[in-house]
Amino acid sequence: MTREEVYALHFLGVPLEIKLFLGGLLLGAVLGGVYDIFRALRMTFRHGGAAVFIEDAAFTALFAAAFYGYCTELCRGQLRFFVFAAMLLGFGAYLATLGRLVSKFVSTVVKSVRKSIICLGKIAKKAIKLLCGVTYFQKREEKFQENPCVNKDF
Repeated sequence: MTREEVYALHFLGVPLEIKLFLGGLLLGAVLGGVYDIFRALRMTFRHGGAAVFIEDAAFTALFAAAFYGYCTELCRGQLRFFVFAAMLLGFGAYLATLGRLVSKFVSTVVKSVRKSIICLGKIAKKAIKLLCGVTYFQKREEKFQENPCVNKDF
């Protein structure tokens, strides 16, 4: 192969590379939205260290699969570093801008839903107590009676 043929095989052309870069930015931003789903799950439900590790590993695998699929479909099967950089930039830009707003919104919604559920639970407990006379939801206190066999004169 001549030098020109090798160059032609590896060079995609500036217009195509710009389109691939912009597409990588967009794909990174979309993956930032997917990451927000994982963050919302973490805010909603308590997670242990193992669950967080599994979620992060799953997201990393998703990011890698998206990068690989994007490059194999649109970059002639060649993994391009500038596409990876564009995806990271899009992901970071999403988290720094829209991701902060979404995170604050999700946090506010989760807090208000928790408060509503707690309030509804208290109302339900009072309603059950009033209607049924059931004291099931109250803490039980064991009452000790004095032993009638003990002589109080001693």
